Amino acid sequence: MKVGDAVQELEAKVQRAAADKQRDAVDAARQATAAKQDATPPPTSHKIESVTRQIDSFLRSQNHQLQFRVDQGSGKMVVTVTDGETGEVIRQVPGEEALKMAQRIEDMTGLLDEKA
Repeated sequence: MKVGDAVQELEAKVQRAAADKQRDAVDAARQATAAKQDATPPPTSHKIESVTRQIDSFLRSQNHQLQFRVDQGSGKMVVTVTDGETGEVIRQVPGEEALKMAQRIEDMTGLLDEKA
């Protein structure tokens, strides 16, 4: 075996070892994040109501209204902020385009299920 070939082989082994080490570190970070998320308790309904009241109070002081509804087509929760005087929609989450896209995906999934 030539010295140059041995050096290339050694460099390749070092690169593979570094990639394996990096992959292991990323996996460990993902597991730690997942464990932390699992350990975080979901907010209580009392906390959600409290935060919702605070947001609503702030928006009313700015002459805006906050509305929650369930989109009939997708079944998703939609939050809309409107101007209190004009009724103009200032912000909607998710937006109309996202709702339409979700509906189209659901329609296509239904068609695929029917064909199967």
